[in-house]
Amino acid sequence: MKFSLTTTILCSLILVSITSCTWVELNTAGSNVVIKTNDNLNQACQRLGTVNAKTSASLVPGTSRDNKKVKEEITILARNEAARLDANTIVAQTQAKDGEQSFIAYRCP
Repeated sequence: MKFSLTTTILCSLILVSITSCTWVELNTAGSNVVIKTNDNLNQACQRLGTVNAKTSASLVPGTSRDNKKVKEEITILARNEAARLDANTIVAQTQAKDGEQSFIAYRCP
């Protein structure tokens, strides 16, 4: 089966457009959650639990999405989930890998 140059270009453009999209949105509660490091975490913060965020690192087998977009989605998902725990701060516990990352959720003054 032969594909025309136009079909190939069109398919490529669609794939690039899809892989650059962010599929998750920061909700109102999640917008109140900030990201910090252990170095700048207040001693008075109360640990509430762990948040595990996961998004798709690829849309089609054999392809990968833009790392920046994947990390952005992971962070948004973690902030949204932390808000459900009544947290207002998250600290990365692991590095992002294959579309997954763990965070510790805190309630800070």
